[in-house]
Amino acid sequence: MKRFVTTLALGLMVAACSSGPPEPPPPPPFTPAGAFDVSISVMGMELAGTMTIEEADGAYSGTLETPQGPLALTDFAVDGMEVTCVGDAGQFTIAFALTFEGDGFTGAMDLGDIGAGTITGTKR
Repeated sequence: MKRFVTTLALGLMVAACSSGPPEPPPPPPFTPAGAFDVSISVMGMELAGTMTIEEADGAYSGTLETPQGPLALTDFAVDGMEVTCVGDAGQFTIAFALTFEGDGFTGAMDLGDIGAGTITGTKR
């Protein structure tokens, strides 16, 4: 009996010493959803505004608000930390390609024949 108790005690000590701290939980999956203060450089103009991206059932929609008015954002595609979307400005379409890092993003805007621009955003 004494041998059993000693063996059990040794087994418990080895088990307690060999197990390290539990693994931390994995980070939550990336989502571009949120409200962002944006700076836009396009066609010789510097604009400030707000980009809002919303998620519902894994699908995204959004709005870009600038002094020129609101622009609905559609056709979102997320690939890792890269996000693309499109805004219909009436006479032309704006294609956005955004790279998220930390609490913000940097990106490019393609206005077709009209030109191109850049956009940066910081999460509110």
